[in-house]
Formats: sequence, structure tokens, C-alpha cells
Amino acid sequence: MLAFALAAVLTSGAPSSCPADPLVTNARLKIVRADSRTDNYVVTVDVKNGGVDAQPTDTTQHLELVRAGTRIGSQPVPALGPSQSYVAAFRVQLPHARPRAPFAVTLRYVLDSKNAARANCSTANDVLSATL
Repeated sequence: MLAFALAAVLTSGAPSSCPADPLVTNARLKIVRADSRTDNYVVTVDVKNGGVDAQPTDTTQHLELVRAGTRIGSQPVPALGPSQSYVAAFRVQLPHARPRAPFAVTLRYVLDSKNAARANCSTANDVLSATL
């Protein structure tokens, strides 16, 4: 009986589920050699709605690719349903180098709409830094 009462107390103070919450995860890098002077890189990342509700259909949002403090790419992200994922990809050209130096980037989710409470209830997972 004590365990049941303790469980009831703990659950009553639990936070409610997040309605819509985009998460930026799983950054990946693919290298495609262009010629002896330039390499083409493709950086992909998953954006997933980790919330229990869909984002409003009028939600406007995008993902930014940042390297050394400079935005080098931007891509719109559609409104996401619950547990729905979107794969964003960015193409970057860099001088060819052997060995290839680590490629450090930051991926930032940006909500352009003014409906933050319904489209993104938490900013905890809106930025992902990765060394690829």
C-alpha cells in the first residue's frame, strides 16, 4: 500500500508531455571527391518531432549549418507530425587536403513562426555540434 501511495505522489508531480518538440540529431558526413583541388561534402542531419502532437500546419522553420561561427547553409523544414522525422542535407565545398582535417559544424534549428508554444515547447535539443 505504501508503494502505491508513493507512486501516486510521484506521478502527480510529473511534467505533462510536450506537445511538439523538434530534436536535431544524428549528424553524418559523406565526402565526394570532385577533383584534386576540391572536395564536396554532404552533411546530413535528422530533425524529429519528439512531441506527442503535430506542429501546426502554418509553422515555418529552418535548419542552419554553421562552421567557425559563420552560417554556410540554410534549409527549410516542413511542419512535422508526432514522431515524424525529416532528413536535411547540406552540400559544402572545401579545398582538398590529405589527411582531411576534422570537420566541425553546428546545426541549429530555428523557428520562424510566432507559435513557439505549439510548435516547439522546448529548446533543449535545438542545437547540435558535431565533429565529422
